[in-house]
Amino acid sequence: MSVSHLEPLLRDAERRAVARVLRSHPEWTLGDVVAYVDKGGARSAALRSMPIRELLEGSAVDTDHPDDGPPIDASILHRATRALGSEFDQLVRAVLVAADRPVGAAYLRARVGGPRWKLQASVRRLINAGLIERSGITSATRYRVAGSTEQER
Repeated sequence: MSVSHLEPLLRDAERRAVARVLRSHPEWTLGDVVAYVDKGGARSAALRSMPIRELLEGSAVDTDHPDDGPPIDASILHRATRALGSEFDQLVRAVLVAADRPVGAAYLRARVGGPRWKLQASVRRLINAGLIERSGITSATRYRVAGSTEQER
């Protein structure tokens, strides 16, 4: 492959990466982004040429997901990686509500991130509070919102 063919691919990958980063930080303002561009940051060129439409096309979701569930919401994933205790529990429960079916730990971890122990502690608290239910053992363990009538598929 010649260098001339590689450049457009790299520019496209950079634009997609910049868009993904911006979507995963909903707390940033346009002023923050403009200040970065004005300072001549490393990705200023990509930001200068990026239409707002490109950011909105995937605004609520990240299409890279490892399972058959809905796309991963980058803003929830971002918030969850920084959340602790009951705030993290609320995000875990929100993911289960959105799933609308029993899901495994891998599904949850893909959507809330963090170390395994953090998710395990959250699930334990939610089960003890009667907010979610667990079925199965080991790799067949599934979690769902308590009282949900949805059966495992």
